[in-house]
Amino acid sequence: MNLLTSWRPTELPDSWAPTHGWALARVLAVVTILAVAGFVALERPWLTRRWSVAARRLGRRVLVGVLGVSAVLAVATYVDFGVFRYGTYLNEWDFYHYYLGTKYAHELGYTNLYGATLAADQEGGLRYHNPRNQIRDLTTARLCSVDEVAAESARYRARFSDSRWREFVADVTWFKMQLPTHRWSLLLADHGYNGTPAWSFVVGGLISRHLSVRNPVSRWFMLALDPLLLLAATVAVAWAFGLRTAFLMVIFIGTHYLLSWGHLKGALLRTDFAMASVLAVCLVKQRYHKIAGVLLGWAILSRVFPGFLLVGPTVLFFVRLVRNRHVDRQLLGLLGVCAATVALVLLGSCAYFGTTAIWHEWNLKILTHYADASDWDLGFRTIAEASFAGGVPLRALAQAGAQHPGLFMGAPGTIVALLLLLPALTFIRGLQDHEALAYGFVFVFLLATAAYYYYLLLCVPLIFFAPQLERPQHALGVAFMFFTGIIGYVLFSGWNLLAGSWVMFRGWRQTFPANYFLCCFIAVTVAQMILLAGSKNLRAERSSSPRTPPPSPEIQVPANRSVL
Repeated sequence: MNLLTSWRPTELPDSWAPTHGWALARVLAVVTILAVAGFVALERPWLTRRWSVAARRLGRRVLVGVLGVSAVLAVATYVDFGVFRYGTYLNEWDFYHYYLGTKYAHELGYTNLYGATLAADQEGGLRYHNPRNQIRDLTTARLCSVDEVAAESARYRARFSDSRWREFVADVTWFKMQLPTHRWSLLLADHGYNGTPAWSFVVGGLISRHLSVRNPVSRWFMLALDPLLLLAATVAVAWAFGLRTAFLMVIFIGTHYLLSWGHLKGALLRTDFAMASVLAVCLVKQRYHKIAGVLLGWAILSRVFPGFLLVGPTVLFFVRLVRNRHVDRQLLGLLGVCAATVALVLLGSCAYFGTTAIWHEWNLKILTHYADASDWDLGFRTIAEASFAGGVPLRALAQAGAQHPGLFMGAPGTIVALLLLLPALTFIRGLQDHEALAYGFVFVFLLATAAYYYYLLLCVPLIFFAPQLERPQHALGVAFMFFTGIIGYVLFSGWNLLAGSWVMFRGWRQTFPANYFLCCFIAVTVAQMILLAGSKNLRAERSSSPRTPPPSPEIQVPANRSVL
């Protein structure tokens, strides 16, 4: 028992400390990699000749048991063993943005949250004291003087009715008393609320407008939504792919560097887009394509970039249509229901806000937010736009933002992306429906740019590899994904084993070099997915091609004889 409790932190964790990430998370990742290697070894000919069927069955059960124990410890790691940064599971910073952003979406839109918050803070005694006297202007995404914004408090107040303003002030007061003073004084320099109007419509209309964060029962109900989604996705993975794959996903979520940050915990539906995508893959595996379409529609409405997951099913649908002259009703149902879900919720959001202008405002906000790029963004574009100084990668700001808007990455990056896209698209035809959907992560990485905390979506490629661990290609894919999580901690914190030697690496913390190299490792996973799809496609073509029977030997018949 003492050995187990020794893994529990003795002080409040600090995500930004050089020791970020529990040692147990990395130990569990190593154990999982060894277990994956064990599943491969149990199917190798040299071992099958020496071990009986019963012995190998027992070996598999032992390895599954190891994964099960590791999954339990990974859950404990995910919730920081109950020792939270500010004494509570609630992530006040994130909850502030997404709760107030949806509850008061009509009054605040996408550019007035910080100004209205400052005005409400003033009413109860100003607690916001930014070290540089700065606040973020959400219209331009630039920092400006607190005094300038405070002078316009009447304008922000006029956007509310009397009753709604009183409620808003009460909510702001609650949040500012929850956060430590130094944290509250940095909050309004962030980048605001960025959820889509569709997300505001559903979450605001069904949840935040009716539940008070000041009420403990309501607050804990909202906090429970993400853990319940994680649990539902885990159960679905066990149902569709087996307990072993479910254990792997739990360990992955609990140990991976990208998923260890507080942004994903104690928040309001921070995981919905990723878990909806995982659930969709599971449902397609079990041939519930239309329900999967609804969930994919929600994932797209929530974060937009999951829409690239549909590339695989779309290509597969048209390949079957052209090859077999047959309409695949299952895939058509998936794509059709997904499109219908998106359209209906889009219309609902316009009716909820009484205008389509809210979507234009959101679009301008997102374009402004991503105009200068960020050191925290991951994707192929991060690799393509990097430059090097003294061997250290730097973001080439001259290539970001307005000079290369949208997906354009400049000639070299675009050419490389196309060289990867062509085989990636070609190999889809050899995949099954659920594999093609999970394979869509390839296009998410190549065509989209997302902040690191959205890479919870890595659970999707995990279940692309994990169901067939006995095959070396699949096992290598899973093992490398866990290895990438370990590397993330090293890139952030450095490697203490090298201290005192002639090689010294102190870590880059959460800066561009760390995320650049992490992108490179994720790119290896994407390459593994493409190669695996290519091998599946090759096997499918070989199995479908008719085999020509070997020529029979000619029978020499003498001229004076006949064959009866």
